[in-house]
Parts: sequence; structure tokens; C-alpha cells
Amino acid sequence: MNLVEVSGGNKFQRDIAAKVIYKMIETLLPRVRTLDICVKIKKFADDAVGYCMMADNHTEFEIEISKDLTLREFVTTLCHEMVHAKQYYRKEMDGEIHRWKKHMVPEGTDYFDLPWEKEAYRKQDYLAQLCWDADIL
Repeated sequence: MNLVEVSGGNKFQRDIAAKVIYKMIETLLPRVRTLDICVKIKKFADDAVGYCMMADNHTEFEIEISKDLTLREFVTTLCHEMVHAKQYYRKEMDGEIHRWKKHMVPEGTDYFDLPWEKEAYRKQDYLAQLCWDADIL
């Protein structure tokens, strides 16, 4: 059974985050039942709005998301980070050694040219719209 824990932010943000994460698991990894995802809603010191980090076993993830986003940005960012969770789970990417699928990505590649970011940005709006259409918000 997948486990989603959400901390920080306000009650509304925590509720929305949990619903969006479960919807993304259902959409991106429908057969997986072993995920442990911890979402931390917090204030960021930099310009970033979200991060997804993986533990050693490809089933545990920590997602950090800015508490200062609009509802639409909040949902879209969670969807973006869940694309990264899917990429880690399926071993499509390894950001530490800059590997995408079976190809090495040159060090110093621009952030927006990284293949895992291209996929996440390409899918985030569609996935966010799925959340709106599913009436889970």
C-alpha cells in the first residue's frame, strides 16, 4: 500500500498535496503499491519552487514544495515533481551521475535542456489538468 505523508504549510495545502500525490501515483505508476512519499511544504530561501529526492531503494521519495505558490502553481509543481519520482522509480534518470535512460548527459547541460526536466515540464500542465478534471481539489 502506498504511503503519502505531508507536513508543513496549512491544512488546505496538506489536504491538496495528499490528493494530488495519490492522483499522480494512480496516473504515473498505477501498478505500484510500495511507494513511500513524504511531502514537505515550506518556505524556500532560493527561487526554486520544488524538489524531488530519492532514497537508496527507488521507492522512497521526499518532495519539497514552496508554501508561497498559488493553488494552480502548487498543483502543477507537485505534478512536475511526481514526474521526477516516476523517473527515479523506473530508473529512467540518475541525476547524480547525469544519466537519462541509458545515455550520459554532459555535465554543465542547461537546466531546461536536461531530458528529465524536459519531460517533467512537458507533462506538468496536462497532469495538473487531470487533477482539476477529477474534481479532487
